[in-house]
Amino acid sequence: MKNFPDCHIPQDNYAQPYAELRGAQVLVTGGRGTLGSATAKAFASLGAKVWCVDHSPVTESDTDHMVHRQADVTHRASLEAIQKEIAQGPGLNVLVNAHGIQIRTDFAGCDEETWMKLTDVNLNGVYRTCQVFGAPMRERGGSIVNIASVNGVVVSGKGTPYGIQKAAVSFMTKVIAVEWAPTVRVNAIAPTTVPSNMTADLFATTEYMKKKLPTIPLQRAGSVEDIAHAIVFLASSASGLITGHTLMMDGGISLI
Repeated sequence: MKNFPDCHIPQDNYAQPYAELRGAQVLVTGGRGTLGSATAKAFASLGAKVWCVDHSPVTESDTDHMVHRQADVTHRASLEAIQKEIAQGPGLNVLVNAHGIQIRTDFAGCDEETWMKLTDVNLNGVYRTCQVFGAPMRERGGSIVNIASVNGVVVSGKGTPYGIQKAAVSFMTKVIAVEWAPTVRVNAIAPTTVPSNMTADLFATTEYMKKKLPTIPLQRAGSVEDIAHAIVFLASSASGLITGHTLMMDGGISLI
């Protein structure tokens, strides 16, 4: 992947932005989760070297296109150890923050322990990873993609603490985009419900989708493929003039 400024400038070859991801160094947090795994595979399929960072133990072997490491976004030292290893090579071109946890509660019923746990992963975790992995990209250029949520725009009764943190992630995205311009572009996506380990309890009941679908103008839930395609787009020079933006991927929920 080219260095700044060329890394952000697309050409008239419309396959070029994705072809340039071949050989790119990409790090995905939550890389062994449902969304993170799909995202990592998407970049690897384009020829990138992907660092899959997750709190879960490593059971997979490293390959030419996939490197698995264990780390905790709530502990900066574990992230710094991985950054030290990355710094021995050409350095990162893309950071994707796909980690996250959900504990379903409304705001009034959210006890302090739950609030702090959610905040330390969903918000503070992005703060740490951007500082540890993103800041070094300022020298050569790169792209950061954060995962926000439609719950950060539309109030959801049992997802409000999560939504507050995701709204903060969207604003953090704007702040970093301004501070780290012009070398680093920083964007986010705000998905609606996607089948994943985090939402397995919701999709386990047929009643959930019966009630959910009428609220979605496009009449369908999201998929990990929806999200992975958008992440690759925002990471590549195809989106070279976009920064500080949160892309709504909610099927139109936030419009009504």
